[in-house]
Amino acid sequence: MKFKLKLRLGARALVMLIEVPDIALDEFAVCRCNPGDFTEALRDAQSRVALPAFLLGGDFAIAAAEHVLDLRGVIAWNATGAVVAAASRLQVPLLLIGGSSSVANAAPDASRIIGLDDAALAARLAARFINVYA
Repeated sequence: MKFKLKLRLGARALVMLIEVPDIALDEFAVCRCNPGDFTEALRDAQSRVALPAFLLGGDFAIAAAEHVLDLRGVIAWNATGAVVAAASRLQVPLLLIGGSSSVANAAPDASRIIGLDDAALAARLAARFINVYA
């Protein structure tokens, strides 16, 4: 297994971190993985906790969203136009941090933040998004 699951007592959500910078989301159950291990990591994490899921990553997070049970939201860093079709099929809210405006325009429910270079602020925004939709 090439993923790391951290469980938190009282966690309100499971956050799958897929190849993202080191981000602190201490109040949630968090599973770090890479795209190649995503399916196994998700299955393992969801078998251990009965929590709503959020995906946090880049293009892969948007593309994988339609395969996740009890998904409540997707947070994507620097998503590219390659996932416009997948974004248009999202049935959950999408928070884009940077990335292509075409992805935001394609998604039914999307918010896009541009010019954000502060990792700590990005982590707080991600945590707020997760808390709102959990």
